[in-house]
Amino acid sequence: MTKAGAKSTLSWAAMMLAGAATASAPHLAQAAPSASPAAEATGASLQAVLESKTRLLKLLLAQSPAVQRIPQSGNAQARKKLADAQELVAKADGEAAAGHTEAAVRMLDESLRDIVAATRMVPDAGQLAAQERSRYAALSESTRAFLVLYRSTAARMAAGKVQAQGSAPDIGRAAGLIEKAEALAANGNHKEANAALNEAYRIAVSSLNRLLMAETIVYGLKFDSPAEEFQHELARNRSYEELIPIALAQLNTPRDTALLSERYTRQGKDLRDSAQKQAAAGDYPAALKTIQDATAQLQHSLRIVGVIVPQASER
Repeated sequence: MTKAGAKSTLSWAAMMLAGAATASAPHLAQAAPSASPAAEATGASLQAVLESKTRLLKLLLAQSPAVQRIPQSGNAQARKKLADAQELVAKADGEAAAGHTEAAVRMLDESLRDIVAATRMVPDAGQLAAQERSRYAALSESTRAFLVLYRSTAARMAAGKVQAQGSAPDIGRAAGLIEKAEALAANGNHKEANAALNEAYRIAVSSLNRLLMAETIVYGLKFDSPAEEFQHELARNRSYEELIPIALAQLNTPRDTALLSERYTRQGKDLRDSAQKQAAAGDYPAALKTIQDATAQLQHSLRIVGVIVPQASER
């Protein structure tokens, strides 16, 4: 960032921190931005910058709601930053009185950086509560989606006499944690509700992964016909496909990684379409090979975003 850009950013941050204070003193909004480097080259312009920054910093320290939260907070580091900022403003006054304008301006800029850092350590309680509520809604939806996938996959595997050992009690515990989270959220305690949901989410994902692993490594499945085997593989393929959007949303996947994952997903869907056409034509050996390749693409898509799934070669 250029020197001018950094100063502009500091001025903008000061405006945000001032909050209601600037609303009662709108003339400061015009005074706050730094002069350009060229303008600051003259003593008169630099003096004007010093005066505007001094007014703004003192206004922030006296009236900013964000700053006023800091002394009452339990955050010692934030309180230390604020104390440093106040000390720098006092020193800047001394430097200004001695005619050291440039040094005073530098101290005010450093003071503002300390104020911004301190306020970030002590966020607004209302904002935090809103974030917890938003997280609860997203986490609840994702956890329930994984449980639905687990149950549908387990039902399909049970029909083929395939079971993952030890998952059912865990799933029961996850359901209990969801109920606990609902009760906590109903009483407005979204922070503890999210802690319960985090554990439920971990159990659901782990149990589903064990289920998919069991389905992948079992060699002895018996089918009455090639058509039945193809339908089993098709359902297995769709289980992985349903996982992908949940994983992308829940794991906050970076854009580049998400785009790569989506490319493998599209390839998997294209292969599945081809497999269904082969099956419709009665070519089940080819259809089974193609649908397994399609599932491998979906597994690759999930591994890219951080979901551990078994390799297709394990079948």
